[in-house]
Amino acid sequence: EGKLYGAEGSLGELNFSGKTLKILSVTPIKAEINSAAFTPCIREDPHYHYKAKEIKINEDGTLDIFHIVPYLWKIPVFYLPYYSATYDPDDEEKPLKSTYPMPKFGYDSDRGITAELNYPYQLSQRSSGEIYYLTEGRDYDRYELRRFINNYKLTDRLTLKNRYDYLYNYDLDDEELDDHEEEFFSSLEYNAGKYALEAGIGQDLMAEDEDNERYLFAGHYYFDNGLNTSFRQEYNFDWKRVKERYIMSYNQHSINWNLKYIDGESYNYYPYLTLNLPPLMGVRTTLGTGRVENGGVELNKERVNLRYNFAYPLGAGLSYHLGYSYRLDHYRSSYDYNYYYTTLNTGFRYNKRLNQKVGLNSSLFFEKNYPWGKSPLPDDREDQDRLIKPALSLNIDRDLKQSSYSISVNADYDLDLEDWDEINLRLTQKEDCYNLYLNYEFIDQSISFGFEI
Repeated sequence: EGKLYGAEGSLGELNFSGKTLKILSVTPIKAEINSAAFTPCIREDPHYHYKAKEIKINEDGTLDIFHIVPYLWKIPVFYLPYYSATYDPDDEEKPLKSTYPMPKFGYDSDRGITAELNYPYQLSQRSSGEIYYLTEGRDYDRYELRRFINNYKLTDRLTLKNRYDYLYNYDLDDEELDDHEEEFFSSLEYNAGKYALEAGIGQDLMAEDEDNERYLFAGHYYFDNGLNTSFRQEYNFDWKRVKERYIMSYNQHSINWNLKYIDGESYNYYPYLTLNLPPLMGVRTTLGTGRVENGGVELNKERVNLRYNFAYPLGAGLSYHLGYSYRLDHYRSSYDYNYYYTTLNTGFRYNKRLNQKVGLNSSLFFEKNYPWGKSPLPDDREDQDRLIKPALSLNIDRDLKQSSYSISVNADYDLDLEDWDEINLRLTQKEDCYNLYLNYEFIDQSISFGFEI
């Protein structure tokens, strides 16, 4: 324990300085930094940095950052009263788990502007939540996701929860709207750790008028032996059950299992048991059995899923890779159908250092996705294709540490159509704390570019 003045140091990839550093505990680490500045950039004059009035490093691996202002070069961008991050000291590659409080922007000529913002906030010791926004395009063919959460702790165990979710997903390949969902719920939760109960009201804004207003009941119980149980029920105001979900799972054994009963969704289970078996000679096996409903068809279904991955170095930078999966769906009741789906992804990778600054990476893969048989369930059906996938990239290290340029080309050739499905040329500038990229797709003649932190 102690106090340091004019402290400088690092926490994972985060470099920081502060007017004072108060160390409260070393193992596990717990500290407070006042008048702090921090950045993932290693430059003496960083590309961007953050200033905060106070940073608290907590024993549970979280960082509470108060009154934070992001700066691009020396220009303040915006103000946030609070931001939370999660730190895992055991993960050497990426100890800082949360994204930085800086929006991500890009552009795609198919969908238009893309933007992403994730902001976990805390207004007081009792009020906290999250704001998340992602959009790719702004027209009818966009993908958009919004999530607003606020939790207000009335007592140590009693919390008032408010949540708004919105999803709009237009499938560009099928040229149809896949998902359009919007709902809001306000509830009261009693959480004792091992068990919790929740009750509230809300609206499914995309449902029919008589079903859009909802009562919500939910809860969970975690047993000491590793068995987890949970439930969720939604009723309309006439007390007609609209949605229900019951789940039991266990993952403390070599054979893990999940039993679920779900009704009111596009794919329902009445109920359905899934078993994950331990790997045998590198093969992972999943078994499933139960009664399901999809697309207006209800039946009994069994599933067997086998997955295998293999990589073998051949020397001199060359390696062979194989990925294979096999799926069998057997449908019963008034049906007696089998539906099969196999995926094969196999090929070679080659990596070579041409000199101290230039590296060459290349690959050539064959991918085959092949379904056959009969499936009465629409969401179980898969597409068939055979692709040749070449890729080549040239990476050039700059004089600055952790800085490089890369030029890459990757393509998909459809063997069934005997034509190129896509050909991409991508230019990337990689820095220690951000990436800039420009991509041109030759088949659709589309351009995309963006800035990634």
